[in-house]
Amino acid sequence: MIEHIKVANKEVALIIRKIQTQERVEFFTEPDDQLQIGAFDMKKGEKIQPHMHLENKRVLNTTAEVLIVQKGILTVYFYLSELKEIVDQKFNLVEGDLILLKSGIHGFEITEDCKFIEIKQGPFKETADKIKLY
Repeated sequence: MIEHIKVANKEVALIIRKIQTQERVEFFTEPDDQLQIGAFDMKKGEKIQPHMHLENKRVLNTTAEVLIVQKGILTVYFYLSELKEIVDQKFNLVEGDLILLKSGIHGFEITEDCKFIEIKQGPFKETADKIKLY
């Protein structure tokens, strides 16, 4: 199941619950999204043709990140403004859930002991790529 998360009518995230597919290849993101997320269901002996990715200039205005919950519960909060009291929405992510954070203000709470993987664009510059609001 896919959930498109909007704050102030702008899509800021995409949640894919228990990410998997029954198709050989299924992509969940749009071709113009900053990151492409797909799932594969392939049989023994199948191959993916050898290939390479060409150099292309891309303009990225923000850092997208992906979180994949392996265990526990991770609560994701989305904010309307920089004031922590103005929470617009919150979502609990559980084992097997994936979230693509595209933009907007977000924060996390570990609701139950949690293991998760984070993937984001690099290179990452601590002072130029993120502002902690409080």
